[in-house]
Amino acid sequence: MQAAQASTGRTTFQLSGRTRVSAASRAGRCCLLHGSLVPATRQLLPLQRASRATQLQARPARRGQVAVHAGGDKVPVRFTVQQEVNYGETVRLVGSHSSLGNWKVRKGAAMKWEEGHVWSAEVSLPPGTTVEFKCVRARGEGDDADWEDGDNRSLAVPSAAAAVELEWGGSMSVDGKPSAAKPRQQQSQDWSSSSDDEGYTRVGGSMDDSSRREWKGRELRFMRSNEHSRDRQGVWDTSGLEGGVLHLVEGDRDAANWLAKMEVVKKLLVDSAPELRPELDALAAADIYMQWVATGALPCVEGGGHHRPNRHAELARSIFRSLEWVIGERGPSSPEVALVGRRLQSRLPSFTDQFTQSTPLTRIRDIAHRNDIPHDLKAEIKHTLQNKLHRNAGPEDLHTTEAMLARVTANPGEFNDNFVNEFRTFTSELRDFFNAGSLTDMLQGLRPGLDDGSAQVLDHFGATKGRLDGAGEGADQNALMDVLHAATSVRAMLVSGLTSGLRNDAPDNALAMRQKWRQCEIRTEDYAFVLLSRFVNSLEQRGGASTIAGGSDGAWALPIGSLVLGLRHIGLSGYNPTECMAVEQELTAWQKLGGLSQRENALRLRASLQRLRRVTEGYSQLMLDAYAARSAAMGKALGLEPHLYQVFTEAEIRASLVFQVSKLSSLLIKAANECAGGNPWDVVMAGTAEGVLLRVDTLEPGCLDAANGKDAILVVSSATGDEEVASLGANLRGIVLQQDLPHLSHLGVRTRQEGVPFVTCEDLEAVQAAVGPLLGNHARLTASAEGVQLTSADGGNGSNGSNGNGASSNGSKGKADAPKAVAQPGAVEMVKSVEVIPLEEATVAVAGAKAAACGELLRLAAACGEAASPAAAAARGNGDSKGTAILAAPDGVVLPFGCMEAAAAADGKQQRLQELLGQLDSALADVGKDGGNSAVDSLCSDIQGLLSGLALPQQALQRVAGAFKPEGATVIVRSSANVEDLAGMSGAGLYDSIPNINSGDGRAVQQAVAGVWASLFSRRAVMSRRAAGVPQKSACMAVVVQQQMSPDLCFVLHTRHPVSGDEDVVSAELAPGLGETLASGTRGSPWRLEAKKSTSAVTASAFANFSQALLAPGAAAAASTKSNGAVYAPPGAAVGAGSNGGGTAVAEAPAAVGVSAQVVDYSREPMSVSEDVRTRVGMRLLAVAAALENEFGGAQDVEGCFVGDDLYVVQTRPQP
Repeated sequence: MQAAQASTGRTTFQLSGRTRVSAASRAGRCCLLHGSLVPATRQLLPLQRASRATQLQARPARRGQVAVHAGGDKVPVRFTVQQEVNYGETVRLVGSHSSLGNWKVRKGAAMKWEEGHVWSAEVSLPPGTTVEFKCVRARGEGDDADWEDGDNRSLAVPSAAAAVELEWGGSMSVDGKPSAAKPRQQQSQDWSSSSDDEGYTRVGGSMDDSSRREWKGRELRFMRSNEHSRDRQGVWDTSGLEGGVLHLVEGDRDAANWLAKMEVVKKLLVDSAPELRPELDALAAADIYMQWVATGALPCVEGGGHHRPNRHAELARSIFRSLEWVIGERGPSSPEVALVGRRLQSRLPSFTDQFTQSTPLTRIRDIAHRNDIPHDLKAEIKHTLQNKLHRNAGPEDLHTTEAMLARVTANPGEFNDNFVNEFRTFTSELRDFFNAGSLTDMLQGLRPGLDDGSAQVLDHFGATKGRLDGAGEGADQNALMDVLHAATSVRAMLVSGLTSGLRNDAPDNALAMRQKWRQCEIRTEDYAFVLLSRFVNSLEQRGGASTIAGGSDGAWALPIGSLVLGLRHIGLSGYNPTECMAVEQELTAWQKLGGLSQRENALRLRASLQRLRRVTEGYSQLMLDAYAARSAAMGKALGLEPHLYQVFTEAEIRASLVFQVSKLSSLLIKAANECAGGNPWDVVMAGTAEGVLLRVDTLEPGCLDAANGKDAILVVSSATGDEEVASLGANLRGIVLQQDLPHLSHLGVRTRQEGVPFVTCEDLEAVQAAVGPLLGNHARLTASAEGVQLTSADGGNGSNGSNGNGASSNGSKGKADAPKAVAQPGAVEMVKSVEVIPLEEATVAVAGAKAAACGELLRLAAACGEAASPAAAAARGNGDSKGTAILAAPDGVVLPFGCMEAAAAADGKQQRLQELLGQLDSALADVGKDGGNSAVDSLCSDIQGLLSGLALPQQALQRVAGAFKPEGATVIVRSSANVEDLAGMSGAGLYDSIPNINSGDGRAVQQAVAGVWASLFSRRAVMSRRAAGVPQKSACMAVVVQQQMSPDLCFVLHTRHPVSGDEDVVSAELAPGLGETLASGTRGSPWRLEAKKSTSAVTASAFANFSQALLAPGAAAAASTKSNGAVYAPPGAAVGAGSNGGGTAVAEAPAAVGVSAQVVDYSREPMSVSEDVRTRVGMRLLAVAAALENEFGGAQDVEGCFVGDDLYVVQTRPQP
């Protein structure tokens, strides 16, 4: 590839017809997995996209018009079925032919009711073809329906009229004879979802891989005179619109034909765009608009004047240039821009030389003047195609031409062969103009510009695709995989060729060649969608997840291989490529290690599969964000049929490759669950809850309003892990969260302290199956170590007068069984001036429970360090010269209670602080009244502003700086309030901790300490205290300053099992990097270990799949080269350099501030790879649990980390 440099520094893609592109490094990157694929013995039936003529065939002729038909007669087939339906329901036949709706319920053949609940319909079908169909009970005019049970029905259409009798969900007979056709296992709903209006139909032979969409516009017809209309009927309601949608709706009002509509789009994307580079809003709106134009949903009519197709091509070139700029320049940082920009490229016509010349597409003129065709056909070609194309071309012309081709080729020999060949050639040219030719033909168009290596990539793809097409219904999964692999290699080559930028003055021929490459790249992804769809259908035919789970490692090979290739396509589209690569490495590693049917290996594989599914969910969310609101607003404004915009985004997602990747990953997750012997539900807080079952998006104030004061169980779509529980309302009884979450996240801790049963489940199908029948009704949630149950609750709204109130119970006394405990902060001892004392001297009264526990940990760590010293080891006579302490703790100091008030007094702000606190109490009494909430917000802001500006005396700053070695060590500034860990108020995560502070930077320390003080009066903290009945003036804040760790692993440990309550079992969650990953509820799963105190047996119940590890400043660079094997050394192993036994062992403080995130590849993490490592970690945590329970006299909730050899405990509190 040759790239020229512009003055701007950008590079341009310049591929002339003779430019050579090497494929050696590109295709090679996409062939890593091929050697690991094993043969499969079962066969599958292929899909083929129906031709446009076939889709038009069933359209009825209108009086006075010549309807477009594909040629060939049809026969009437009468269907009858007996079925009782509910009021308002009807029965329809829905299937693979256009007369049966192409699997769309709303377009299916309506059946008529007769006495005896017999339904009948007569449908015209082409003889000699095979159609698939099912009966549905339809509601309304949309796609809402219940499908009959069982597999798709398959009918070989006879050559004469026939009668088909059906048994609902059962047998079928044709003319009184039982049908011998064998139906597929794949149900028609899935075919509908996988094809999504693409017009796929099951036939043998080749697969047409064109990308044309189903025509949604007016009925296409042939004309023998100029009957093209200029009449327009539409709605252009711009009220409430803005941005790109407003521009397009306003512009469409005066844009009758395709050219005018393209000019409106060009003005938006090019002329009005900053530096000719459109923003996401304009891109998304234009993509929606152009698709509706291309499918006829937004019709084009005559607009006056004569504009040949070269005008359209020139507009397309201008738009293409701007799209390529934004894809290349913004795509890496804004994947949604690349995603939408690429999709919009597929809506543009070609602008190669043959279409930008002054008189393009002249072949149709010569065809229209031939004397060897009938006069009527000649007139139809002239008036339907020739004059229309040369005057007013539009997307409808391609569909009409396809139908005309089907007509003239339906009966071989009917028309002159030269004429037929010329019309074929013209049709091919028109397909090229609309970028709608077959993928094979498009790729061959690139061949002259490729070197031998790149040409071989195309040849390999062509050969494998040819074998697949030739195999027809005999193709097996290996054949599909071969073609999918070859297609991935082709696309990698194309993407690599497109990675060079596009300079401002790129010549027209370079732009035209780049468009060819871009179109081929997009179409290769479309073809991969078709292949994956067929592969998934094949898996489901063979028994799906159960068959895979019951097989050997070989049963997993092809499904994992196809999933990896699908994942590569997502990465090649520019979406999160680093994450895609990490997941690919994991899946490949687990497949090579084998033993996938074993429990822990299946859990490990499941973690990676769930991580992959998160990738697909993120991709889908980008599409929802880009299209959903805009398509609804534009569709309503243009007066389109509601279904066109109501399901637009869903249809786009279902028609994308990411949808098939998501389906396949979900299938494999189910198989992994079967192998692991578990279920998709996870219990965070055990117990039983009763209440009305409601679905909400998030846990936020007001989410319980729909309960109308009754007790409620909430089904929550997503959570951050930092939500409050008590402040949501006293009627919250249980939570079902539709995502995984660390048990020890702030939300998890709060549900335990509040006694609210809390379960999570990533499998949305499982959630829907459990909650769907109960939504809006009184339900019972039972969560225990044995599993999760959702059932109907008796008497919830019965005649006994119950108000629906239920109860939550965690095995002792439930919330409904006793009055809620009122939180009571303990007595405090306030200092009179700002002081800094050693952390070891902290007591509960002086500095709060958290600071006191940290001080006690330091004393315990010192004792452990002495026990592990060389002298102690020699005294024991065990031969060790030195050992690893059971635990260490970070050094620190504390600013006790009263320092905040003393600092305010020193700054002359104490009186103002007291005034504000008094006003806050008054405002809280008015919460819920007009203006009450805003008054609280304003006062909280004022109090925080006052506190955050307080200064510390220089002596205090010097004491903090001198407490840490080396000078300038990085510290974390933490809260220790007297209103934490109270009955009825957990306070977990309620107050701020500020990390990455240079202890020698007085200004930074002062700001951090003041920031922690200010967090005492955040709105959330104030409202939480109000909900718990804690007076605001009684809240006090001490501040702990501790050495900050740079951990390899963080962990949270419960020394008594948090779900079962078993005191013999410790439970731990671990994650790479900083502990914020666990505390904040980052999306993903941690490693979960359970260890028995009595036997020391360690088992894993989950594997980590967080996408990123949070790293302390300066740790990211070291992370890529550092081996963390020493983290897992058991007690008694050699101690790494730098440990002081009972103090802190840390590296020198980095200069940078701020946490960095690094993508994790768990195939390189010892905790995921090695069972021995997991066992050693579990043993160390057992030792820590024993030491802490002995020291603190009961079960503990522990936070800590591994740094090198050392295990640090940074916080412990009594376990709820």
